[in-house]
Amino acid sequence: MKWLRMASVLLLWAGVWRGAGAADSATSMVLANMDRAAWPDALATQAERDTASRAEVLVFGKALLASEALDEQGLKQRLGVQTLRLKSVRQVRDGLWDRLLTTYRHASQNCDGESFCPRARSIADLRQLAAAFTGNISQAHSAWASTSQALHEQSLNEQLRVAVLVP
Repeated sequence: MKWLRMASVLLLWAGVWRGAGAADSATSMVLANMDRAAWPDALATQAERDTASRAEVLVFGKALLASEALDEQGLKQRLGVQTLRLKSVRQVRDGLWDRLLTTYRHASQNCDGESFCPRARSIADLRQLAAAFTGNISQAHSAWASTSQALHEQSLNEQLRVAVLVP
């Protein structure tokens, strides 16, 4: 069932590249090497996969929010670049938020009473959910959230770096 989660991530990336007009084979390699074994719950049913997807969206959103909080110098340092194309960075970020909201809404259909299921009607709602998300419902989920956060930060850095380097 890991392939379903990877497919969701691939769709997210495809939307970003389409929106930003950039593609990079190195980032494809990062995606191919992501390990989803840290998710603590079974992924045998659609509801379980949707729960994992919602959690992944919230963790990625949290990483995206953190990148938006950086000033220009901090972002240059984080990405390891000399100059920034702020317009490109904004376009990628906006595309990511759009894709995250679409993915979250899709994974939130019929999830009442399940984990990570607050409704998000807008990007502003999703941003609030991501900001508050900790994944701290159990020790296993906390370990997953920490691992997932690092993976999503790396993924986001690569996407933003491409936005800066590829016109």
